[in-house]
Amino acid sequence: MSTGGRRSRPTVADVARAAEVAPSTVSNVLHDHPNVRPEKRARVLAAIDELGYVPSFASRQLRRGGLDAVALVVPDITSPYFAGLAHAFMAEARRRGITLLIDETDGRLDQERHAARGYPELGLSGVVFLPVAIDPAELDSHRSATPMVLLGEHVRSDRFDHVAIDSRRSAREATAHLLALGRSRLAFIGLGTGPGRLRELGFEDARVAAGLTPGAATVLHVRESSRDEGAEALRRLLPRIAEVDGIVCSSDLLAIGALRELHAAGVAVPDDVAVLGWDDTPDASWTTPTLTSVAYDMAGIASRSIDALERRRDAPLAEARQILVDHRVVPRASTVAPAG
Repeated sequence: MSTGGRRSRPTVADVARAAEVAPSTVSNVLHDHPNVRPEKRARVLAAIDELGYVPSFASRQLRRGGLDAVALVVPDITSPYFAGLAHAFMAEARRRGITLLIDETDGRLDQERHAARGYPELGLSGVVFLPVAIDPAELDSHRSATPMVLLGEHVRSDRFDHVAIDSRRSAREATAHLLALGRSRLAFIGLGTGPGRLRELGFEDARVAAGLTPGAATVLHVRESSRDEGAEALRRLLPRIAEVDGIVCSSDLLAIGALRELHAAGVAVPDDVAVLGWDDTPDASWTTPTLTSVAYDMAGIASRSIDALERRRDAPLAEARQILVDHRVVPRASTVAPAG
């Protein structure tokens, strides 16, 4: 008799009853064990087809012997950078035949703790995790059997493979781009922690290498990498804007906010002040003027992260590695006036 409710999903026990075998035999077939007689294997496969049984992520992983379902865990999927990162991971996962799940933590410690445990209820074959709130020691304490790779530069750990760009080096190169254009009265807008702090250090490295007075640049710290914070930082700078001829922003979002306030104040970019950002988000090509930005190899981040998961699956006790991906400065009209 029908209850009028939704049919429950078939289980291993249902398949075993239909095939008239033990549940352990169904499991052996799913895991492709060789010790199953051909006639029993045929009955199990026929029952799976008849019932529409779909193995769990963990079962499919074991049967395939490789990565099957991987989670990408980021703080904020609405961020243009993280959206671009998710797109790159989706393309790489699709190319490899891997199911990609995406989780957003909002930078909350409780959410990051759940991610650090590896989502055991899902039976994933790997997690790629960009933490911002959890302490490295706590992250290590939550380490699970699920292979995990870290992204970004907020949290470092000697126990996990880590894929990142070299923020300090890229900041030296970005600042050198402005210095080569004759800009020497520079300001920096960015976070005082994580990648923002590393970019600030690289900014200062380039200034000192150019013979400028150490510590003499204007530095404005923000609470978050957002357009609003970039605009607010620029408003703080406006009373001294005549003393500045170049601004390095530690993200495109900060730079976009700064560009808007410069335009509102009648400050010409790049004639009066050059502006540079980070992440090379799609909006960098749509601002007025278009925004010079530091670009990362997003496809490289995705492919090398999944390579690291596969390595960790095959060698769970291998020494953790630091994996750096390529970056480049993409010059646009905010630092270099267009020809003609």
